[in-house]
Amino acid sequence: MILKKHLWFWITLFICYPLFAQETSISPPDSLPFKIDESKKLSDARLAKKKEGWMLTGLPRASYDPIQGIGVGGRGQLYFNGTKEDPFFEYTPFRLRTDFSVNFTQNGKIAAGVKLDVPYFLNTKWRTRFRFDFADNPNKLYFGPGEQSLQGLSYRDPITGELYEDLHYDDYIRKIKTIRPGNAELGEDPDMIYTDRRYNWIHYRKYATDLLAERTLMDGKLRLITGVGITDLTYFHYDGKILDDALDSEGNVVSAISGQTKVTEDYLAGKHDPNSFWAENNISGYEGGFLSKLKLGLIFDTRDFEPDPSKGSLIEYSFGYSPSWLGSDFNYVRNQFQAQKFLPVLPNILPTETTLAGRVMFSSVQGSDIFFREIFDIWSAEQGRLGVFGGEDALRGYKKFRFGGLIYGFANLELRTKVTSFSVFKQDIALSAVPFIDAGRVWDNFQNFQLNNFKYSPGIGARIAWNQSTILRIDYAVSKEDSQLFLVVGHIF
Repeated sequence: MILKKHLWFWITLFICYPLFAQETSISPPDSLPFKIDESKKLSDARLAKKKEGWMLTGLPRASYDPIQGIGVGGRGQLYFNGTKEDPFFEYTPFRLRTDFSVNFTQNGKIAAGVKLDVPYFLNTKWRTRFRFDFADNPNKLYFGPGEQSLQGLSYRDPITGELYEDLHYDDYIRKIKTIRPGNAELGEDPDMIYTDRRYNWIHYRKYATDLLAERTLMDGKLRLITGVGITDLTYFHYDGKILDDALDSEGNVVSAISGQTKVTEDYLAGKHDPNSFWAENNISGYEGGFLSKLKLGLIFDTRDFEPDPSKGSLIEYSFGYSPSWLGSDFNYVRNQFQAQKFLPVLPNILPTETTLAGRVMFSSVQGSDIFFREIFDIWSAEQGRLGVFGGEDALRGYKKFRFGGLIYGFANLELRTKVTSFSVFKQDIALSAVPFIDAGRVWDNFQNFQLNNFKYSPGIGARIAWNQSTILRIDYAVSKEDSQLFLVVGHIF
């Protein structure tokens, strides 16, 4: 408890000390204080449109999906670009960026967050990044971990015993919402009416922060990231609660008792069955827990413009370590690798700018006490937290957290074609069309590693580049069991 009480102080000292230990004198405006590779320099076209000083972008947020319902809120970004006399003006998309967001949904989710990003902090080779998030979400999905999650959605009628396999998501939800008699084998009262409406749902409350320091090497092409992440998570489960959104056999909305949820089923199996996934792989954290994690990353980056690259590459290795001696309730390590490539397509032939963008990512987690949240989350030194598989970060045609495992592998391919660009109210706008395809799967271990049974999700999207650095992404994706529409800020990679 003493360590947790003073953890914030030590983490802040750990992150900030190397920053202020660097030379912070201001260089003459006509020269860089150190060499930066020419591949990092912005193109003439981007420099011509880059604005000086402060810049605010933001939009009210309206959304809808079958999980969260109607959502309202807002998201904005505050930039400071400096002036053209700044020696870094030609080499970085901004000198400071602050992101802030808040969102409320019809079905009860509340989320808010703030991020701070300062490249070349005080004109040194250091970059500082800070993030804080809060979320209270009664609608987190959990379909189970491991290769078993790759199976299609299925449902066995508790009365007739008939098995329905490879269901579309909407059909699956209609079936589990239907009321049923209690199952005595699960400790339910046979004389009461139950529903499995929340079988795949968890309610969580989260506070999370990241503090990261980044040092450039090799004239800015190589970056070393160090930092700490802290997360305090509490899970609330629906087992035995009264739900008012069940359906009777005729489709009428009725109230019923929530049956045993999937996460409770897996948790209990982990306690009593040594061959279960939770037991075999040391999974814990059913009620939540305090997670503190050391984070390291090494990134080789030759992209020409970080928010919206048109050429170059990025290769990243990220390492996360959650040890008990840092106050964490868990003990595990994560290794993650990704490679991104951006290729101009026939730049001297096509009438408009077109970029072929590709990414592959591979990630694994092992440990003596693995937080089950890590089965569905990946931390990237470049992109931060990715909630996978499914949702807006990967396999966009499947529901978020549809697949999870100890080992992840996935790929994305996008063709980003600029359609038009214009200015309105002194704001530069560029519109692009983006067909794409996602692919991926999970594995339980390296011993039985097979390159089959991948999941695929094609789709079509649009990108709105606002003053170059703010990218609004609209994606519509389909899969064998679902289709989804997203409106988010930032490229998927």
